[in-house]
Amino acid sequence: MTNNGWNRCGKKWITGVAFGCCFVFAALATLHAGEPVSLFNGKNLDGWSVWVRDRGLNNDPKGVFTVADGMIRVSGEEYGGITTDESFSNYRISLEFKWGDETWGSRKNAAKDSGLLIHSFGKDGQFGGIWMLSVEANIVQGGMGDFWIVGGKEDGICGTCKVRKTKNGMIFDPGKGELVTITENGAGCFRNLYWDENWTDTLDVRGVNDVDTQDGWTKMEVVAEGKTMKVYVNGKFVNEVTDLNRDNGRIQLQSEGAEIFFRNVTIESL
Repeated sequence: MTNNGWNRCGKKWITGVAFGCCFVFAALATLHAGEPVSLFNGKNLDGWSVWVRDRGLNNDPKGVFTVADGMIRVSGEEYGGITTDESFSNYRISLEFKWGDETWGSRKNAAKDSGLLIHSFGKDGQFGGIWMLSVEANIVQGGMGDFWIVGGKEDGICGTCKVRKTKNGMIFDPGKGELVTITENGAGCFRNLYWDENWTDTLDVRGVNDVDTQDGWTKMEVVAEGKTMKVYVNGKFVNEVTDLNRDNGRIQLQSEGAEIFFRNVTIESL
């Protein structure tokens, strides 16, 4: 099929080619509706695996991922992620995060960046040698809740959003937006409802309508129900993606060039 065809989401493609694939999933964890379960015990990374680019599985000599004072510290010095051992479907995941001071490498002077990746599948490091294939609720200065596909056009991932197109990006617009589908990371992203069109990828950038906490803890929630993903930041609805052709998988937290802390990571069944 060419990029003039229709993808498995049933919408016109922006870019890329999607293929039907079959994957073997880990057994889904048993959760109960309305009963949050902690994914982080506050003491160590039991229940998670660590992946660092160019180092592999559970090989983290620089301590990119550590635990102290009831928090997960991600130094950002090397790219990688931590991934839950179990897979989940139809859930609400909630976490709190705050930025540290350190930034590194090519992102030394860029917006501090991390992310919550859901419906993760495939091999560790399959995307760019860094992350599993997945869909992302972005955690980045000025772009909280932006939606990205963590995969290439050959990986068969797609998502649809009602967006308002601007010269600088596609912004979620639940009222007057048009439905657009993307099928790969290279197609760009769906910006959150409050995204500032004047955003620049610079350190400590802040939009006029940003809803995250500037200094201190920000709460992010992702509701993954069926093939829909909704994102909330500090209780405000910021993004919604539908027609995902993924509805379950593991969960990842990213290291992407900036120091960040996580706490109160919980999940509950819908």
